[in-house]
Amino acid sequence: MITVPYSSRILPLVVVFALVFGSAAGPVAAQSDQPEWGDEMYAELEAMVGVYNENVDASDLGVAGDQLQDERVNLVVTDANGTEATASFRMDGDLQIQELKQGTRDDATMKMTTDRETLTGIVESNDPSTAFRNAITGGDITIDGLGTVNAVKWVVINTIVSLFG
Repeated sequence: MITVPYSSRILPLVVVFALVFGSAAGPVAAQSDQPEWGDEMYAELEAMVGVYNENVDASDLGVAGDQLQDERVNLVVTDANGTEATASFRMDGDLQIQELKQGTRDDATMKMTTDRETLTGIVESNDPSTAFRNAITGGDITIDGLGTVNAVKWVVINTIVSLFG
């Protein structure tokens, strides 16, 4: 019978553990993961947040507004060439944007997807909260829940919004 020293058995297990669980944590989006226009998009979002927060009224978004409160959002923006840039934030109880950062959040509860043209229209608007509402109700921003319960919830909400505006 051949005996393998204890330390020789542990090292491969540690390496396998590190490889499996190190990659399971998920990628952390860094600025280098963004396309060239991603930095510009983020700067525009940063500049717009104050105006948005001053003008947002949760009741303006109806059913969707109630469901956006206290959500953690990954925003995915696609340009005409199909490249994607991401930002993330948290909506507070008044639908104000908090904790804006470039890249995605590991604890996101929803994903908003739009194109660069729509986002530019919101950012450049004198009333970005109304432009945001119009983009949601017009289907220019799609919202998907992350996790089973949120996914089902947003399928129902999106169906209601598409049927009744």
